[in-house]
Amino acid sequence: MSDSDLQTSVSNSQSTSSRGERIANIGTLVSAVMASSCCWLPLVLLAMGVSGVGIASTLEAYRPVFLVVTFGFLGAAFYFTYRPRKAAAEIGNDGCASQPTAAVGCCATTGKRRFNMNSMNKMMLWLVTILAVALMLFPSYIGALLATGDGKDVTAEMNRAVIQVEGMTCDGCAATVAQAIRSVPGVQAVTVSYKKREAIVGTNSAQPVPVDKILVALEEAGYGGTIVAGSVRHAPSKPAANTEGTE
Repeated sequence: MSDSDLQTSVSNSQSTSSRGERIANIGTLVSAVMASSCCWLPLVLLAMGVSGVGIASTLEAYRPVFLVVTFGFLGAAFYFTYRPRKAAAEIGNDGCASQPTAAVGCCATTGKRRFNMNSMNKMMLWLVTILAVALMLFPSYIGALLATGDGKDVTAEMNRAVIQVEGMTCDGCAATVAQAIRSVPGVQAVTVSYKKREAIVGTNSAQPVPVDKILVALEEAGYGGTIVAGSVRHAPSKPAANTEGTE
């Protein structure tokens, strides 16, 4: 085989490998984004004023599939990046060795360039891996990034109600539920617990809890809600001031 044929074969092999690395890296990121979309997509839709009815539950059902696809792409990316490669000098060793000194220097320059490209590909792969892991674990730490409360606690001086929320799949959903309830006029405080699947709502003592409006807001955000029996409580009335004069 001639030197030109060897160089063409090596070039085609490197091109195929580079294309495989790019496809695997892009596939890893796209599938990781889709695996976490059950948490961030409802938040984006709600911020845009678009109803996300049922979208979180639907995406949650496909989350295991997206996770498997992500690991598959990631494994392919590691294979293409770290698989043993034969340099052009190794494939056509006789041709390179028989060349004059100037040609040998050319081969050395090519090898150095290849080393730099391999190092860059490895750095990109590990960056993609970190991003993919962060995206896949997004439902686990979104609750720490987004507060589910509004800075106000439901106190004994407030009218309150406990709502059982259906459809939450992660702490990100809890933040979405809190934002939806907080948008209802009259709501002063709300705290949502993903673990308990419930929301505690507080209003001014002079205003009843707008239960119907809260349930509608939850439905528009893509969640279901029911009032926990006996949870609607009214703030104790303050004792009337004694206006009678003392004798």
